[in-house]
Amino acid sequence: MSTIAPVQAPSDLTEFIQANPRSQAIDQHGFDLNLKYWNSHIGHLPGVPVRGIGGDTERGRVSRGSLFAMADPACEDESYEAAYALLWHTLAWGTGSSHRNTKQGIASVEQDVSGIGSALRLAASLSRTDPEADFRTLQPNRPLIKSLGPNFFTKYLYFAGAGNPEHRCLIVDNRVLATLSRYTEEPLTPKHGSGYGYKTYSTAIELMVDWATQLSTTDRQVGFDEIERWAFAAR
Repeated sequence: MSTIAPVQAPSDLTEFIQANPRSQAIDQHGFDLNLKYWNSHIGHLPGVPVRGIGGDTERGRVSRGSLFAMADPACEDESYEAAYALLWHTLAWGTGSSHRNTKQGIASVEQDVSGIGSALRLAASLSRTDPEADFRTLQPNRPLIKSLGPNFFTKYLYFAGAGNPEHRCLIVDNRVLATLSRYTEEPLTPKHGSGYGYKTYSTAIELMVDWATQLSTTDRQVGFDEIERWAFAAR
């Protein structure tokens, strides 16, 4: 049952969906990254090395599609090695060349490798069944990994869905929230810096799911994440 007022999908979103096949907008969406930076900082931790699509460990491309391929092991590997691998690759993809907050996040992991690893594996699994429990696993009160709030950890929850177009744990960062807030009266602006709680996350997801449903046809299913892709890039 919907908990927000219905909103018609924006016309520029409709144009984006019509112009961009899912494979192009989602699976191929990636970046050429300095992987050597990551591997030099996390070589002593589980889940390494960070590799590009071609197996490169110094400089290579990481795409949404390559991250989707890492999702099932992250859910199933009891050693949490695969969960850490998904985390590091996700952070490399998400931070690009800025490496914002990465050193603080790495330092936080170093303080509790086992505990955070177990939480990452649980979160990967919960992302497919229970978005609220999932969100609260990585942010019970404050972010489990310091300096990596929902702007970052929702990326991990998203990629754990392995590219399922109906995966409800979507990437919700400040740019996505800023776009969505232009089309709804629902409160979506974080009150404290860039952090936010589950209510904001669930509202953003509900709006994106609704728009994807509106735009889907018998010939073209619009994935929930395609709405996020548009919202991030919209100005």
